[in-house]
Amino acid sequence: MVLAIISVLIPAILIAYGTYWRRSQSRRRNADWDSIVGRLRSNNEFNFDQIAERYLYSEGLKVPASDIWNRIDGANGLWAMFTNAGVLMELADYAAEHGENIPEQLIEELRSDAMHIRMAVMVALVRYGFSRSGVAASVNAHRAATAYSAMLAHITTLFQEHSTLYFPRFLESM
Repeated sequence: MVLAIISVLIPAILIAYGTYWRRSQSRRRNADWDSIVGRLRSNNEFNFDQIAERYLYSEGLKVPASDIWNRIDGANGLWAMFTNAGVLMELADYAAEHGENIPEQLIEELRSDAMHIRMAVMVALVRYGFSRSGVAASVNAHRAATAYSAMLAHITTLFQEHSTLYFPRFLESM
């Protein structure tokens, strides 16, 4: 009896997830610029503009790792970076689809940056969740902020050099 329920339940869950995934991919492909940009969280909402050196034009942070956690409002800032990493990747995909002569290497750098951000954020949140210590999470928060800084610099380069039509609108959203 239990085996029969499991043999029906697992395929049903897989089919439901597959349907959800296909719909979300379709929605993502059909999204326009304004709907993607509308999901971005402003960098000054979680004080990233205060911890990064010229955060759209160059990589690097101007505060030590021990101060990152408090300056970005802890888990809230990390989650904003996590969310923005996905949205920025969608913007890069949109620009690649509608732009001209965008090198695949730049898109792959952005994908790598997004993955680094998301991994560092998840590790930092898990460490914070288990220890409730900002110190334990600070190292990974610093890694996430460094990767986020690199991603912002790379995506700014993409829009400046290869998709100038979207560059002013990108700056407004950040």
